[in-house]
Amino acid sequence: MQNWEKRVINPLHNRRNVIAFLIGGAALLQLATSHKPTPPEVSDIPHLDLEKAKEWIAAGAIVLDVRGDEQFKFRHIPVAVLIPVDVLQTAIPAWLLAAKEKQIVVYCGDGVAHGPQATRILVKAGFQHAANLTVGVEGWDKAGLPLTRG
Repeated sequence: MQNWEKRVINPLHNRRNVIAFLIGGAALLQLATSHKPTPPEVSDIPHLDLEKAKEWIAAGAIVLDVRGDEQFKFRHIPVAVLIPVDVLQTAIPAWLLAAKEKQIVVYCGDGVAHGPQATRILVKAGFQHAANLTVGVEGWDKAGLPLTRG
């Protein structure tokens, strides 16, 4: 086998080719991952831990469950009002607009997806005291806090 044939058959035969191969692979990986949709940032909205959420609720905060109807029927925080995030994306109900100055605890299942999304909608609409419950109803339940079921 001639020298040029070895290079064609085995391009990793020397250190320079190995480095070039690794750099090219890293560039392709970066390109491939740069086009994946990224989840919305959750750092740009206010958040509440369980203790702070309980304080707000005890003080009369509005509690919004932004999941779907079936999840709400399965279990929800006793004083919660259901307004699915899809509804908030379309229009904020008039009664809620009238309560812009009140504290609002927003929650979803795990505090990661719909809760932050709904909180962001409210904050952009001028609700200065809306905050996402970071642990959602899952964390509320795991903490042994009361839930309405059915």
